[in-house]
Amino acid sequence: MDILVIINAIFTILTYATALFFLVAIVRAFFKTKNVQNALVYCIIMVPFVLRLLRLK
Repeated sequence: MDILVIINAIFTILTYATALFFLVAIVRAFFKTKNVQNALVYCIIMVPFVLRLLRLK
């Protein structure tokens, strides 16, 4: 296998792992908050991470 293909695969895996890490942190904060305004902000922040994990963006 070509070295560039391996580097690309590693980079892709690390990108999805990073997105998953931040999504989990945001979801935890979402469930801990009591403020409705903060909950809405967390929902908006979650959108790009969910799209990235679904490979839509």
